[in-house]
Order: sequence, then structure tokens, then C-alpha cells
Amino acid sequence: MFQPIPEPSATSGFLRIKQDEKHRIRIMGTSKDPSSFVQGWEAWGQDNKPVRAPYELGKPCPQSLREIDRDGKPKLFWMFVVWHVDLDKPMVLSVTQQTIKNQILSYSNNPKWGDPANYVLEIGRTGTGMETIYTVIAEPPIEVPSSQLLATIVETRIDVRVVFEDGNPFGALAGVDDQADIQQINAAAKQVAPEPAPNLEMPDNSVGNVALDAISSLKRAADKAAAKPVTDDIPY
Repeated sequence: MFQPIPEPSATSGFLRIKQDEKHRIRIMGTSKDPSSFVQGWEAWGQDNKPVRAPYELGKPCPQSLREIDRDGKPKLFWMFVVWHVDLDKPMVLSVTQQTIKNQILSYSNNPKWGDPANYVLEIGRTGTGMETIYTVIAEPPIEVPSSQLLATIVETRIDVRVVFEDGNPFGALAGVDDQADIQQINAAAKQVAPEPAPNLEMPDNSVGNVALDAISSLKRAADKAAAKPVTDDIPY
């Protein structure tokens, strides 16, 4: 019988993990760069659209969101930039499930793994309803993201902060107008983020630092090319 293995589905820039799917990603968002990582409250109204508000440490969910949410229980979410390994492109992942959050934190807080930008995480989902199970498995080796990967993320100009204003986080080369600008960004990427040597040993508790430094440098290069002027205790 011809029965292919189910393949991941990702028809938009938002990554949604459906039943019996597995997605292999690198987490490129970090709380040190608010455009790549946000935390907030998410309420779903009767119109089946999300309404979001930023999370503030020690403060409860705004009453206005409780009144909007159809269950009266808005959820805390993380939203961050990821690199989808198999689709070979940057995407945005929103996570409300505590099981996923805890497993990601377990790896990032483990000095033998550290910064989740430096290895692939396979996130899977099985079951439905109350029987839904999410898994997060880290894949070796540990190695910093390539310069081309970092440059591609910068080119997309993703800014997840706009979701609090019901905006579209995908910048789609905003401020980068032609191929010459893109080539200039790629050239800068090769200078600021050279390919790592084999068996690179990452320092303990370096969560978010490698990718953040490289992406920050690339963004400065992109802004220069386009003639533009330059919370919570989550580890990335």
C-alpha cells in the first residue's frame, strides 16, 4: 500500500503544530531582543480572534481580557522567531503549553546544551483534547547558526511586538529595497558571524548571546544599507 509518512504543514509564516506532526526548529528569539521574543496574555473571543496584552512581572491578567475571553481564562504565551530546519525558512511560533515551555527551559538551563539557537529542537504533538501530548527533543550537535541563516532572518524583518496591536509581524524586507541591499547584508553577515570550527564548545549559560550578537550586528548593517537610524526573567 502506498502510504507516505505525514509531512509537516506550514502554509504561512506562523508555525502551528498539528496532531501527529513533528517540526524541527532552532529558537532564534531572545528576550534580549524584544522584536524577536515577547510574552503576553492571550484571550480568544466569540469571533475566534486573539486579543493580546503584554505580560508584566507580578501583575495579573488585565480584566479587559478576562471579559473578552470565551472561557474567562486568558493564557500566558511566548511568541518568538524560529528557524524551521526542514522548510529552511524563518517562522514565528506561539507557545501557551506549559509542557513545551518547561522542556525548552530544561535544555536551555542545562550547561551541556545552553543557548537553544545552537541546536535543533524537535517539537511533536500526539493525541487530541485532554489526551494531547507535546514532546520536545534536542538533537546534537551543538553549533552556532550559520551566517546565511542569520542573514536570512534579518532580511525578513520580523517584529513580534506588533501582535499586541493586532499587526502582522512579518516585515518582509521592510527597509531593504533591492537586491543590492540584500547582497550588502549578506556580505556583512559573513564578516560578523563566521562559520564555526568543528566541535565548537559553547560557554555555560550562554543562552541567546551568540545569535543575539550576530543578529544585532546584522540589523545595524541592514539599517545602514537602508539609511535608517539605528520583563520577565526568561533566558532567551
